[in-house]
Amino acid sequence: MSREQRILGKIYLPKEILVKPGKLTNEEYEMVKKHPLWGVTLLSGNEKLEVAKNIALYHHERYDGSGYPFGLREEAIPIETQIVGLVDVYDALRSERPYKKALSHEEATMVIFHGDGRTNPSHFSPRLLKLFAEYEEEIRRIWESE
Repeated sequence: MSREQRILGKIYLPKEILVKPGKLTNEEYEMVKKHPLWGVTLLSGNEKLEVAKNIALYHHERYDGSGYPFGLREEAIPIETQIVGLVDVYDALRSERPYKKALSHEEATMVIFHGDGRTNPSHFSPRLLKLFAEYEEEIRRIWESE
């Protein structure tokens, strides 16, 4: 996923929030949580973009219902979005951000499979976690080849 694809709905956010080195305030986080709604608005009007709209709108929904913007759970979340949600978390863990260092593949997979206080395995479909584990080395190779 390119940097441009990752920021589609975030173009409406103030730059200060996007590059903030520390923890967001509750108000800032509530604003960030609106980016899926903004992203789907940018993709509206073209039937060929239905899958992209689903991904933009639901990529922060979590299998256990703890996500946003709607708190959907399990199969109510489109499968393509569940896949992108897992990949998005892996990407976020592996990427350096103003507020955190990048994790190694081993550290990132440990967080995905065992949790770290913010990310929890219950956020993901058990089927997708099984597939992620099965293809873990290929995922590493793809990440490291970019």
